[in-house]
Formats: sequence, C-alpha cells, structure tokens
Amino acid sequence: MDEHDSQVRVGLNSVLVNVNAFGLWQMLIGTKRRQVKSTGSTLRDLIYALNEFSTGKLVREVLVADGGLDPKFKIFVNGNVSNSLSTRLADGDEVLLFSIIDGG
Repeated sequence: MDEHDSQVRVGLNSVLVNVNAFGLWQMLIGTKRRQVKSTGSTLRDLIYALNEFSTGKLVREVLVADGGLDPKFKIFVNGNVSNSLSTRLADGDEVLLFSIIDGG
C-alpha cells in the first residue's frame, strides 16, 4: 500500500497512529491495518478521519445519536480499553478497533 492510500493528509495539529481494525470496522474502512494521520488528537477525531475511507458510513454506524460510541464497539489504545472518545492520542499510538458482536 502506498503512502497516498494509507494516510489521510491533514493540518499541523495532527497525530499519526497505527490502526488495526477487525470485523465491521475493517469492512467499513476497507483494510485491517492502516496508518492514519488525524486532524486532532482524540479518538473522536480519529473516527472522523477514518470516516473518509468509508464514504461517510463509519460515523453513522459506530456513533450513537448523542455522538458517543455505540456500546457494541470497543476501542483499545496501546492495549488499554478506552471508554471515552475524548481519549488523547499521541504519535505512534496503537489503536485496535473491535465490535463485540464479532466472532471467531
């Protein structure tokens, strides 16, 4: 995968994180692994950056009406579950995206 396909180009207040997506997340963003540059430094910002890869479907699928994460989805940052979309990200963070209805 070339740099154009694997990164979203954004402004100066951005972070570059490594994303591993499983199940529905993977289907929506079109790949299991992706390096993503997000315009902001929170999980919410990352979801909106990933939304670009899903032609707008990701936000509709994973966020609930109040803007929070649908409970059937889980996000881990550097091995720790995150319960808030306000969780701050830093360059090089590892983000794992799961849906709890995934089997295997």
